[in-house]
Amino acid sequence: MNFPKAIAIASLAAAMTGCIDKHNVTQIGDAENILFLEDGRLLVSGGNNIYQVSGNGNDFTPTPLYVDESGKALKCNFTGIAQHGDWVISSCVETKWLIFTNNHLLAANVNDSDFKFNVITPSKNDVYDQLALPNGIAFTKDGSLLVADYNLFATSGIAKLTLDFSGPQPFISSLEEDFIGVNHGLSSPNGVRTDDNYVYVSNGNAVKRYAFAEDGTVPTTIEINGLAEPNETLMWKGSLATIVDDIMPYCGGVALTSYLNGSVKYVKRQFNHTTGQEEFVEIADTGALAFNSPSSIAIGQPPLFSGYDLLVTEKGLLQEKNSSFGNRLSTATMPFDLNSANACDIVASLD
Repeated sequence: MNFPKAIAIASLAAAMTGCIDKHNVTQIGDAENILFLEDGRLLVSGGNNIYQVSGNGNDFTPTPLYVDESGKALKCNFTGIAQHGDWVISSCVETKWLIFTNNHLLAANVNDSDFKFNVITPSKNDVYDQLALPNGIAFTKDGSLLVADYNLFATSGIAKLTLDFSGPQPFISSLEEDFIGVNHGLSSPNGVRTDDNYVYVSNGNAVKRYAFAEDGTVPTTIEINGLAEPNETLMWKGSLATIVDDIMPYCGGVALTSYLNGSVKYVKRQFNHTTGQEEFVEIADTGALAFNSPSSIAIGQPPLFSGYDLLVTEKGLLQEKNSSFGNRLSTATMPFDLNSANACDIVASLD
């Protein structure tokens, strides 16, 4: 191991065991999710709106992007955000009298000079209302939208939406509930992420990974060494009191936010050369209460941030949007550039 790499590893171990160099970026009530657009713009969802965060240095400002014709901010409890081509999709839920909900799917075009979100689902007979609480969202490589249907009172799964992008704005052409569901081992998914080969899901106190088939489906079983095995890989599991909110696949492993514990963890993927099987080992933990109910994470992207910045949304108390407990976007400083070409080599060297 060379000396610079050794320093980086030692620094990361220190940074992820409670010695957090944390900075407040901006106040966002019930901060929920983070997305860097392909052009570097930063979007953050919150309990009242979805915002573009702009600025530099220590001066950042959130601008609401769900507004009426006069520019007045509208209110909706926003959750997931994802980009597909020129379109950015987000999800929100309106609640009346703490009981009645109305789900909305929204879209904004990155090429519009007046970049803002518009509801693209109908006010009546909306298929999106079939979902209990649409939370995290992610696109597959074929352009399907996966939505984590979070449900505290019944089992639920990952829904698959087919969107039609041929018109002036997208619309839902079909919705398949439980595209990944109880038969796959899910019960109450919260966050969902994808890459070309896998879909990653936070489910209660666990993080699970499922393999895509060549046709884009997610079968309940896959063939391994000629045998049919469950298509479910448990990457991490906490105590029964744990709630895993957001997840971020990274270097074959996964970073996660432990919502109630107030920590961010990293789980490394490695191979057991004796058994020939892959294993997942938690190698980094910020420690409890490092963050106020962390709800999502993202690696900094230029021009606003660098790969040394790990962005974290701190939600705080549910439905309380004004106090200094949470309700913000923060950064934690990492000891090496998480976007660098050798970052995964450094992670592979960690025990």
